[in-house]
Amino acid sequence: MATFSVVLAIVGTIVGSGFISGKEIAVFFARFGLFSYPCIFLAFFLFWGIFYLILIKGDFILDKIKTSKFCFLINFIICTIFSSAMFAGIGNLLKFDNFFVNFLIFIIILIICYLIFKRGAKILNKLNFIFIPLMIIIFILLLSQKFSLSGFDVSSSMGGASIFYCILYIFLNTSNGCVLIAGLGQKLTKKQKARASFLSALVLMLILLFANTLLLQSYSSLSEDMPLLSLLTGGARATMNFVIFIGCSTSLFSLIYTSSFSMRGLCNNEFLIFFLSVILPLLLSLFGFNNIVTYLYPLSSVLGLFMMLDFCILYGKKLKQSNF
Repeated sequence: MATFSVVLAIVGTIVGSGFISGKEIAVFFARFGLFSYPCIFLAFFLFWGIFYLILIKGDFILDKIKTSKFCFLINFIICTIFSSAMFAGIGNLLKFDNFFVNFLIFIIILIICYLIFKRGAKILNKLNFIFIPLMIIIFILLLSQKFSLSGFDVSSSMGGASIFYCILYIFLNTSNGCVLIAGLGQKLTKKQKARASFLSALVLMLILLFANTLLLQSYSSLSEDMPLLSLLTGGARATMNFVIFIGCSTSLFSLIYTSSFSMRGLCNNEFLIFFLSVILPLLLSLFGFNNIVTYLYPLSSVLGLFMMLDFCILYGKKLKQSNF
């Protein structure tokens, strides 16, 4: 059960609005046509290895996020960009005719953000345990009717860049969730960490393969704000709205936890921490969901790569010091 909870938390962190709506998959994989498939398998091995390293070295990572200003700054920027995308995604989905209903749902989201901000991972784990399996099941059932192994576009003039974007995608998603993942590993045995990292990577790969194929069947959808949503109509589209809403919310809650946790290592002002981790991303979400995913996510990828490299350098220095 402990392993299963960790898998749900990791998947819930990765599968946000950009992933579950298909926009992230379109930007980093599907637009490369046939080249996207080997990159998705590469993503599986990279996810598996990095998840395992984060779980194994969790104490070290949590310490550096709190004590290294460089790691903190990069983590803060990444979390802010992702949180703003989640808020923007939620804003796109709240299109009820009744303004009061929209306002009430948004207030509930902010209240849950505040509770996670104050109480940490316990509430987050309970929410993930309920919503993540539900989200994945509905997602597969809704889109399976559109799935086919024929009639999709595999052409691309940018195949050489596909591996580069795949690697950026991995660091994009592992860097924003590293604090939460590192914390989850503290109560697991080494065998459970290996199992959790493998299962998390496997679930993500299967969803990537499924969604990528759907997008290649309708190549024109790649330019949409939420490509997978654009494939559906009627009641299926309304239900998919709900699924993406869950994805936005669960990732947002994970990011709020991550950013507030890291800031508490350098600041004691709770109001300032709440403003920076919740209100600032809310304001930045006005930039628009499509613009954030298209232009700011690649920036986050590069920053995530630098943060992971910094962890490696710092850990290397620690090993050298321990040998003397």
